[in-house]
Amino acid sequence: MSAQNPLNDELCFRALMENTADSIYFKDRKCRLQRVSRKMALDLGFTNREEIYGKTDVELFGREFGKRTMLDDVRIMETGNPIIGLIESRRLKDGQVNWTTTSKLPIYDNDGGLIGLMGITREINELKENEINLQYLATHDPLTDLPNRYLMNDRLDQILSRSKRSQSIFAIVYMDLNGFKTVNDSYGHEVGDLLLQEVAKRLKNCVRPTDTVARLGGDEFLIIFAGLTRGEDVIVVANKVHDCFVNSFPIENHQVKVNAGMGISLYPDHGEDQETLIKAADYAMYLSKKRGRSYVICPPDNYTLDKGDRSD
Repeated sequence: MSAQNPLNDELCFRALMENTADSIYFKDRKCRLQRVSRKMALDLGFTNREEIYGKTDVELFGREFGKRTMLDDVRIMETGNPIIGLIESRRLKDGQVNWTTTSKLPIYDNDGGLIGLMGITREINELKENEINLQYLATHDPLTDLPNRYLMNDRLDQILSRSKRSQSIFAIVYMDLNGFKTVNDSYGHEVGDLLLQEVAKRLKNCVRPTDTVARLGGDEFLIIFAGLTRGEDVIVVANKVHDCFVNSFPIENHQVKVNAGMGISLYPDHGEDQETLIKAADYAMYLSKKRGRSYVICPPDNYTLDKGDRSD
């Protein structure tokens, strides 16, 4: 560096460590902190940075998170391979989750010996929150907050895999609302939307946390009841859903009355793949409406849609 240039290494280093918005730190071969930026010290609750020097991540962040980061540090010390853009999360004392991205680089002495590492950690909480929100929007129905068809398909795939391994039974209930069009025509679509929201709440309240209630679109819903002990248990399931519609829905000074037409298929009786099971439940729902019943379990033998029983 030219003698006339006042920006020597020490001044640049000091400016970086005092003013950067990231947490910058340097560790020795034993993973002990030797230098930290002002931002990092303040985040850890230290006004005197020298109180941090010599400490390890286990001492500063707790055993669980500290051991995990120290394993990364040791790997760098042993291999010399850097870590770039590692995304991590840590639960803070107030219960919030702090998301960060970290890069760690080995430091060598003049003889080429690895003597420590430098780390740069940046908080990405806003980016992570946006990512989570976008993921939620992509997998949930915006009107009812229920899983949408995409998430339902994913969960159904998982349940199919588990059921095949454990040879367990599960049921699919395909349903829509009888009288929903009349509600829209009589009270308007705003009341219709509120009705769908209330139906979603009742359905969620009548199932177990392990079950899935999804909105497929319009007034169509699908419920997956996993882990049934016997095929006969589906009768209990159907009655629970039916009971959700016994009482009318109080919406904007109206007592809105609808009921559900339900079709039920069972794994593995009515199919061993997602598409077949859903089609079987949909067909059974058609039969429930045709026969004037609240629900129908799919016929066990050779049901098809080309026998003239369904004309839509």
